[in-house]
Amino acid sequence: GRSLDNLFPKEFAQKGEEMLRIEHMNSAGVLHDVSFTAYAGEVLGFSGLVGAGRTETMRALFGADIRDSGDIYIKGKKVNIVRPADAIHNKIAFLTEDRKGEGLILDASVMNNLHLATIDRDRKGLLLDESKHRKVAEENVKTYRIKTPTLETPVGSLSGGNQQKVVIGKWVNTDADIYIFDEPTRGIDVGAKIEVYNVMNDLVKKGKAVLMVSSELPEILGMSDRVIVMRHGRIMAKIDRDSEHFNQEDIMKAAWGGTLE
Repeated sequence: GRSLDNLFPKEFAQKGEEMLRIEHMNSAGVLHDVSFTAYAGEVLGFSGLVGAGRTETMRALFGADIRDSGDIYIKGKKVNIVRPADAIHNKIAFLTEDRKGEGLILDASVMNNLHLATIDRDRKGLLLDESKHRKVAEENVKTYRIKTPTLETPVGSLSGGNQQKVVIGKWVNTDADIYIFDEPTRGIDVGAKIEVYNVMNDLVKKGKAVLMVSSELPEILGMSDRVIVMRHGRIMAKIDRDSEHFNQEDIMKAAWGGTLE
């Protein structure tokens, strides 16, 4: 019953300060001189064919994969990220492409999964603050409309869309400044996709930067403020939303190695 015109409910926010800058990031045989900047209040989309190096770029940025060289700057300050804990400390969140393998502990409860990324913060001495734990989880379930019988329900028993909402809640709870969404709507229904897009809208309106990797060109065009096109671990094009090249044909041309004039 939803109009096709409303499939991508893009909302525009005020572009703010530089949040992230990557300079000359390399990884042998995978990434080649990758450089880009992301700003507060924008969705920066990453497009390309399978094997283009988009996910590898995000994993190197997050410290999940080793990078051989390259510098990372957060709000203008150079930071050293060599493992995911460093990225989280620098307020980067990574909603991984592999929801079941890396984003969730399927046998654990909805409540415990919602606190995976904030477990240290929620401690009271050596113990978890159980009341705070439950209160935040209840708010997450309400805010993201997670359909679950109880907070104790194993997250693996939920639908794909509701599992993705748990992953989103887990990372939004960290109050990060930079959010990486890697294939955020893969394998979920249209209704759940809209809710994911609305979360992205809320984040950029709060002055966060969102990096979105997607293999779906309509999604890239529908939700991005700028698009970076990659091929074989290299950046082939950087396209602003108001550019004449902001269309499927030119993005695909760059993805295949063509030059945009």
